[in-house]
Amino acid sequence: MHGESSTLPEPVASSLPPARPEPVPGCRDCLGLAVQRANAGSVWDYSKVSDMNVTLRAHLRDAHGGE
Repeated sequence: MHGESSTLPEPVASSLPPARPEPVPGCRDCLGLAVQRANAGSVWDYSKVSDMNVTLRAHLRDAHGGE
């Protein structure tokens, strides 16, 4: 072991997932998507939760110019 050097591997860069999109107050479409997401979460259907997040983000972008 004398004379041998050891190095640590380079750290892996990772990031947190994007924040959960929030509905715009007063928007019925946003509310409907948020309710569908909540219902999916209540029955542990996290694939549907993810789908609803994608759909809500698209709605926020298209209808409200955000997200």
